[in-house]
Amino acid sequence: MEEFKVKCYRKSELAYLYFPDLSQDSGVQKLMRWIKKCTELYARLQAIGYNVQCQCLSVQEVRLIVEYLGEPYV
Repeated sequence: MEEFKVKCYRKSELAYLYFPDLSQDSGVQKLMRWIKKCTELYARLQAIGYNVQCQCLSVQEVRLIVEYLGEPYV
């Protein structure tokens, strides 16, 4: 098992790490639901300039996601 690396990820890449059994679209949708459901995480992401339309997540955004949701399986 590899160690998870905090770096820039496309939403689809990060979603795949969390939900490898789902299709790309379903995985992204589920990850976004989890993020929005965690209101404190979503607020902190918005505070650092998170853009829902952007397909890439910055290192800082990924770090926050992992802080709240835990590391994905890799």
